[in-house]
Amino acid sequence: MLDKKIIIVTPWFERFAGGAELLARGMAREFAKRGIPTMVFTTCSLSPYDSWWKDYYRPGVYDVAGIETRRFATVKSRARYDAVIGKLRRGTNLTARDEQDFFDYGINSSDLVDELAGFTDGDYEIIALPYFHGLTNSVINRYPGKISLIPCFHDEPQFYWGTTEALLRHAKLIFFNSAEEKQMTIRQYGQKVGRGIIEGVVTGVGVELPISDDEQGTISPRLPDSYFVYAGRKEVGKNVPLLCQWFTSYAEKSRRDSKLIFIGGGDKTLIPSSDRFIDLGFVSEAMKQQVISHSRGVINLSENESFSIVIMEGWLLGVPAIVSAGCAVTTNHVRRCNGGLYVANGEEFGLALKYLEEQDAVRKILAGNGQQYVSREFSFDAVLARYLREFRQHQKPEQLCSTAS
Repeated sequence: MLDKKIIIVTPWFERFAGGAELLARGMAREFAKRGIPTMVFTTCSLSPYDSWWKDYYRPGVYDVAGIETRRFATVKSRARYDAVIGKLRRGTNLTARDEQDFFDYGINSSDLVDELAGFTDGDYEIIALPYFHGLTNSVINRYPGKISLIPCFHDEPQFYWGTTEALLRHAKLIFFNSAEEKQMTIRQYGQKVGRGIIEGVVTGVGVELPISDDEQGTISPRLPDSYFVYAGRKEVGKNVPLLCQWFTSYAEKSRRDSKLIFIGGGDKTLIPSSDRFIDLGFVSEAMKQQVISHSRGVINLSENESFSIVIMEGWLLGVPAIVSAGCAVTTNHVRRCNGGLYVANGEEFGLALKYLEEQDAVRKILAGNGQQYVSREFSFDAVLARYLREFRQHQKPEQLCSTAS
């Protein structure tokens, strides 16, 4: 056990269910279940799809599913952030000041950063995530060597900015979601930053299916006989337009009545107006599990993944995965466990869909392989043990003596 309390710092907590927040939510819940006092520090912003500069919640202390959650007012000035976004859209080269403004004036909270000053002593382990948002950068840069980082890195422009090198230098410990994420970071920053990256631990992400009693029995609307699922944010960066294009091509060529069901939020306009596509939006956990478990497979063509919780959940629910060969993280998950198929183009995608629709026995074998992989490598017991082992190894001698006594 750990003779400390844990604070998790993340921009949004409760309603938004992106990968980083699911990670934060699972860690907070499971640390607390294991008797380790855990708090979450977050902003008053509702979600990344709402204004980052508007407080939806009032500042204060909340109980979110049994976790003490402290909410802080957001930074209200956004002009400099908007200026940087304008430059990015125009393809204008950014200055170092621009890169810093992107983080300082994005989703951030000066009040939260100031409040953490009273928690950076030896009684707390503070973890911030993900790297992409200003709040994480602000707390780690304000308290160098005091706060650990779960970066959730992707191969994207911000990963190569000078601000990311500074963040890695100032982090106390670095926890990676996958071996591929760590290898990418070593290639870019290993010689510049050194030990902090090399000694960073690949923890993975805890994935277990929550037990939900809120919806029993049949689900509505009625599900088609044969369908695949995309679960997550509908975004260009997640390759949703490409997914729709490839799926349409497959359906037209094969003349099958296959459907693609979308679960989650994001940009609805990315989905073509066609009866091939069904957008359920946000659904309860019980419905989500039922929709996935009755599908032919979970599809994730995103090339920007540091882990991919959704394909893990699919494996636990007994369905295989189809992923992009352009994403090293998801492709290597599939390779390690032989839990699905990876595709590089529309033709391969169509063949993968056809194969999973026709080969029931193989589909079950692939899903079973994935299920064993997740249960072995990414149970919360396995993942949290990696965090706790690292925290204990970096305790000061007087803290170790206190723990032993």
